[in-house]
Amino acid sequence: MKYARLFRCSNEKGYFAVSEKCSDFCQDDLADDDIMLLDNGKEVYMWVGTQTSQVEIKLSLKACQVYIQHMRSKESETPRKLRLVRKGNEPHCFTRCFHGWGAFKTPLA
Repeated sequence: MKYARLFRCSNEKGYFAVSEKCSDFCQDDLADDDIMLLDNGKEVYMWVGTQTSQVEIKLSLKACQVYIQHMRSKESETPRKLRLVRKGNEPHCFTRCFHGWGAFKTPLA
């Protein structure tokens, strides 16, 4: 994968923020209590963890739409499409952007 960017959307600190993860990200960077945005140059995936709040989902969707509009004005020849991805149902085009993707481990009881 030549081009991929990962962003974390969170209101963990009492306010909503979007921050870009390092370029060398992996599956462990997907936070189950947050929304992650993955841009692979063709599509923007909105990955929803199992413990995200409805507020985070709504704010992340708006942030994703703003990001797509920004990228459309910056790179009009490659408009991106928005795809919703839920934890555990990731398509191959999403998982191949991560180094060494494997099945999510279930926490010990």
